[in-house]
Amino acid sequence: LRDLASSACASFEGRTGKPLTEEIRKSSDVPKTLWNAPVACVIVGDESGDGGEDGDAAEATTAGPVIQYANIAALESVGLKPDQFEQLLATKDPESGEWNVSGKVDKFIDLPSVMKGDKAYESGYKKKMVKANADDAASVDITIESAQRWKLEKSALIDGKFVTETLGVAYAWNSWVEGEDTLCRPGKVREVNIDTGDIEDKIKAQGEVIRELKEVQGFGNKDPEVSDAVQELLRLKALLEEVVASK
Repeated sequence: LRDLASSACASFEGRTGKPLTEEIRKSSDVPKTLWNAPVACVIVGDESGDGGEDGDAAEATTAGPVIQYANIAALESVGLKPDQFEQLLATKDPESGEWNVSGKVDKFIDLPSVMKGDKAYESGYKKKMVKANADDAASVDITIESAQRWKLEKSALIDGKFVTETLGVAYAWNSWVEGEDTLCRPGKVREVNIDTGDIEDKIKAQGEVIRELKEVQGFGNKDPEVSDAVQELLRLKALLEEVVASK
């Protein structure tokens, strides 16, 4: 896992010209720093053969994509503690080098193990990586937004020639959404994900309500119908300012 972590960080910097996190830039132990980093990182490879391309991993023609690496923040994304990594990660056979899913794995992240075409890096990636279990009331969809992903490759000199081996695809994200509106960040930070555009629409609609009360129905500023509507308008404007300031 240390080799995978080092390869992921080196590959990211090679493709973007910058480190995955500032902590990695000055780290003397990159794998340890990535493990504790305030950004989620996973590496998706194949259990055997070719995995699924962009879209659902279930479209794979073989056993399909498996999670080969996940740091603390990534484990948190799917509700796991650092010492519960065996519930998510596949294991590599030291003799054959093949990745296999053990019976301990009971969590699954649905992310493709390959990228289409010649694209080697992508930002702004969005995917519902965990789908809610209909039989579990506590289960929720988990979606990553504005994530980064990049091809993970390793070059080696074989018989005098450089040969590039594709290891999989690495993913990194700073936040994720649980259900429809709960925005989560590493470190157990959770907040309601409020859309500023939605608040602005409500402010506009509330302004129309006040105009209707005064111009059509004839209420005055001191009438409770108008004063209550004005208070709601002020509340919405204050909420918008608070949300904008927090971003």
